[in-house]
Amino acid sequence: MIKSVLVCDSEGYPFYSRKIDSNMGEIDPTIFSGLISAIGAIGKELFKEEIATITYGEKYEITIITKELFGNQKSIYFVFLIEGDADLKLMKQLSTNIFIETKNVLKDPLSARQDIKEKVDRILNKL
Repeated sequence: MIKSVLVCDSEGYPFYSRKIDSNMGEIDPTIFSGLISAIGAIGKELFKEEIATITYGEKYEITIITKELFGNQKSIYFVFLIEGDADLKLMKQLSTNIFIETKNVLKDPLSARQDIKEKVDRILNKL
């Protein structure tokens, strides 16, 4: 089950963060996106992989799905905090849908930030 979602870039800028499970603790999106950008850089450099999974204990995972922004020399990370079994197909589908709907905002962080929140919320509310 997806507990929270973060959308950030490879420079550590948090575009969107949402806690889906109300029982989940608060995560500062700025700190979390900085950590994810560091993990993304390490994963790409060491393993040449675009998807990273980090496991905490026996029941929590963080899955990172990367999309490249061509022409901008940066990546967008779709980060899912999960409890239990991970549905990678669902996470890839959500990432693709969010990427398509918000590509203009992801290219320019100073553009309408509220716009990305509404679009991503609408996609996630269909879960």
